[in-house]
Amino acid sequence: MDLDTIRILFTYQDWTRDRLMAVVEPLSDGQLDRAFEMGPGSLRETVGHLYASEWLWLARWKGRPPVRSDVPSEFASMTALRKAWRLTADERNAFLDTLADTDLDRSITYTGMDGNERTFTLGQMMLHACNHGTHHRAQALNMLRHVGVNPPPLDFTIMFDE
Repeated sequence: MDLDTIRILFTYQDWTRDRLMAVVEPLSDGQLDRAFEMGPGSLRETVGHLYASEWLWLARWKGRPPVRSDVPSEFASMTALRKAWRLTADERNAFLDTLADTDLDRSITYTGMDGNERTFTLGQMMLHACNHGTHHRAQALNMLRHVGVNPPPLDFTIMFDE
């Protein structure tokens, strides 16, 4: 594991965020809030969870252990969510710029939202954040299909083609 690979994965994460939010932002409240028996429960909650997860992991990596009440989850609009998400990505990228490959092996202990203490390396946490995003983006794409939207392709290789 090295920082160049981590940076590529986060570049992909940011690319998929922008493609996903481009089709989510114009949706009606009815489409955003339609209940689904998958993921966090609605498209609005799913994209909010994607953002909040990135924010939460970054806080842990930077030594700012958040509590549940710190996690941003409500936004006035999907445009406001996208702006906050981009700011978090900018902060994450600035953090990545301070690291060396050896930092990925550094262990970080944190208390999860369930109150249990866990320890992983920074690299493991970063890989988890990217993998977690892929899981929930797939749910969001499925939700989009169900509300009548043809979702954009989010294949990793398409990012390189563009």
